[in-house]
Amino acid sequence: MTTYHKDDKGIIHFQLFICPECGCKNDKIRGYEFFAKDLKPSDPWSQEFEFINCPKCVRSIPGSLGYRYGKTKTHDKAKKKWNDKFKNLFREYLVK
Repeated sequence: MTTYHKDDKGIIHFQLFICPECGCKNDKIRGYEFFAKDLKPSDPWSQEFEFINCPKCVRSIPGSLGYRYGKTKTHDKAKKKWNDKFKNLFREYLVK
């Protein structure tokens, strides 16, 4: 399944997964709503409903960063948000 989003003008853009940690484009291992119920609202993962387990760097990547939807429209923004908020949280391979 390819992720897409509609911009303000109603144009649909298809997004391919790109890992903000290593640049891998393999999104074969995906999950939804995996542990959000157990997190505090201050945890950045509490706002995520999708994740991708990157097979190259073995990191769990938020769908909003890997597919660049929501406010994260570019790979550079995704990489910055990953480094600032998620990289050190280590929620790795929760679903195999």
